[in-house]
Amino acid sequence: MTPLTADRLLGRLKVLAPRQHVSLGTIATANPDDFALVLAAAGCAFAQGETYTERVVNERLKTWLAGAGAMLAVDHVELRRWLVDNGVLARDGFGRAYTLGTPRAEIASAMACLAGHDLAALVGEARAQDAMRRAARKAQWAKPQSAA
Repeated sequence: MTPLTADRLLGRLKVLAPRQHVSLGTIATANPDDFALVLAAAGCAFAQGETYTERVVNERLKTWLAGAGAMLAVDHVELRRWLVDNGVLARDGFGRAYTLGTPRAEIASAMACLAGHDLAALVGEARAQDAMRRAARKAQWAKPQSAA
């Protein structure tokens, strides 16, 4: 098994970034490592030892989905459920206070590796590079078409 490193995880996140409309359920069944990576990346939007209201959690998740999580086809409520169900976030019995939880080892390790990295910038750059590659391929394809 390959050890988790920040470079490996960031590289994999760059591969996932250009995708669109990806379901967390699909990732969970198709590639558990990618699922752990995505949940860890979302978990990095929260600080250890802080307590958050549901409103603040929702705002942070909306921001995360617009940036680092742009490849996902979920809303902030569904993502919050996934995070709570997988121990990334813990909530009090009334659903009013949220803190970082105790996720399983692979998610916790990924969160530690990703901490301190600007994931939104990384994903934005990967998406922009993919768009440029696609535009270049389209231009190459269009050249022979216009010559005919």
